[in-house]
Amino acid sequence: MPYSVQNLIKGRGEPICVRLNDPVQRALRLMSEHDFSQLPVVAEEKKPLGMVTHESILRALNNFGVKIEDLLVSNVVVQAQKYRLDEDLFDLFDRLQETNAVLIVNGEEKLIGIVTTYDCTEYLRRRAEDMMLVEDIENMVKDLVLVAFTDDTGEVDQEKLAVAVREITSSKQALMGRYRNALQHYLKLGGQKELRVNQQWLKESFSHLSPREKPKGFDELTLYEYTELLLHKSRWTLYRPMFNLKPEAIRKLLVGVRETRNALAHFRGEISSTQRDQLKFCVDWLVQHPVDRLRPSMIGIPISWPVSSEEAELEHQTVRETVPSYQTSPTSNGDIFSAEETIGPGDSRYALLAIWLQSQPLNRNRVQLTFQDVEGIIGGALPVSARQHRAWWANDSGRIQSQQWLDVGWRVSQINMTDERVTFARIKEREKAYINFFSALQKNLRQKIEFPLKEISPSGRHSQIVTSLPKDGPQCLYFAFSFTHNRRFRVQLYIDTTDQEKNKCIFDQLYADRDMFEETLDKDTSWERLDEKLASRIALYHPGVITDDKGALAHLKVWAVDAMVRFYEVFAEPANQALISAEQSVD
Repeated sequence: MPYSVQNLIKGRGEPICVRLNDPVQRALRLMSEHDFSQLPVVAEEKKPLGMVTHESILRALNNFGVKIEDLLVSNVVVQAQKYRLDEDLFDLFDRLQETNAVLIVNGEEKLIGIVTTYDCTEYLRRRAEDMMLVEDIENMVKDLVLVAFTDDTGEVDQEKLAVAVREITSSKQALMGRYRNALQHYLKLGGQKELRVNQQWLKESFSHLSPREKPKGFDELTLYEYTELLLHKSRWTLYRPMFNLKPEAIRKLLVGVRETRNALAHFRGEISSTQRDQLKFCVDWLVQHPVDRLRPSMIGIPISWPVSSEEAELEHQTVRETVPSYQTSPTSNGDIFSAEETIGPGDSRYALLAIWLQSQPLNRNRVQLTFQDVEGIIGGALPVSARQHRAWWANDSGRIQSQQWLDVGWRVSQINMTDERVTFARIKEREKAYINFFSALQKNLRQKIEFPLKEISPSGRHSQIVTSLPKDGPQCLYFAFSFTHNRRFRVQLYIDTTDQEKNKCIFDQLYADRDMFEETLDKDTSWERLDEKLASRIALYHPGVITDDKGALAHLKVWAVDAMVRFYEVFAEPANQALISAEQSVD
């Protein structure tokens, strides 16, 4: 049994107990002195009889109507579940859902411990912290590995990285060697003196034995494989000046971490204090050897991309404003739409960070924020773990916070826990995906529409203007597509005359005929006045994110074309009339 009750009471002293004839006042004094909510009640030779608790004392006082000095422990004792050291820990957890504490006995039924809900919470907290230490180590090793594959623009050379990953993960090469040796041995047994093997025939025959391997992605590797990438002899010269250690010493440390990681992940029992100390040592050692210590002069490529003082001040001004508001109509495709994003009650608070990142100008590929900046954007404090564990900042789509920035096409590229700074970088592959999606969408739309399509090439942003009104004069009514921060796709009429009063007036006139519009459009039309924002929006939504599979994206395009055609037909003329009316009434 990998996890037994013994794991919870290992190293503890004898439990403090009371007897049946003890005054209840003594039990209360002991509970107060040791900050306990209950105490075991025992007979001779520490045979458990039950427990006394704060609740059992209050119930006795209420039901007997006596003073506390009149009560003995025997008057307030309640039954308690007993467990042995070798019983399954998770059975005990189930029991603690119904009660606050259970008693632990040995083979002679003598009391040897007590386990409370607090004990279990602390035990699981410690295990979670151990796993977070392992994640911290893995993430720091990954960051160090990526240094060797970073090009002179600060981007990871994905092709070069993929080749290196195949080198250390493919089992086919070793199997091919054994297959070749077996064939040669076979020919030798047959008496053939010529042992040459036709390489082409060898590969063709070998393909029947070895199925085609699916290449692993970098984020799918194990800690062992990250270690192999880091310590590979072809790249070790990059790291030697920083570590000042032989690779065998670093391997020994990381192998120990990997064994501890496996013990934790596969529930192989409690790890030892020595193992826990090794995790902490490894984290501390890696923290002293951060990525930015690998200077360009050491490896010949830029690793740190410092922001100029002018750019840094601009970034901090933008942060103080949280999500910037645009005061003029856009001159570039899509720059306005993130400015007026809002979050709903079901959204994560980190959605505000996603919106802020999504609103960054397209020419800004990297942005550095302090943890305090991030807190200013999300409007609250970061959790303690964000300042203690690098793993909190990992680009893991399974985490609520990282899903937010990944969904809008950004990733954490650098993290400095000491200075409390995080650098976000655009995901270049995401920009290509947006370009491909909107290019195909434009092509499909041209075959369906009867109105003029705005000729704007997709820029790699999450949004695309389709057409705008009025045809004559400054344009301020935009029919557009947009991927939002909450994994939805939007078809919208975006109202932005650069005058808030006019915008709200146009919206209100259209909203007055809401029922008529929805009869021909959709009952789920979203009417977003955005009172605290400059612009307003009317929209239709559909589930979708750019990382969906090809089938889902193909379905989304069909929906988007149909929705945009209907949207324009319904709103184009009424919106134009509302604009004219608003200009007359406001002016």
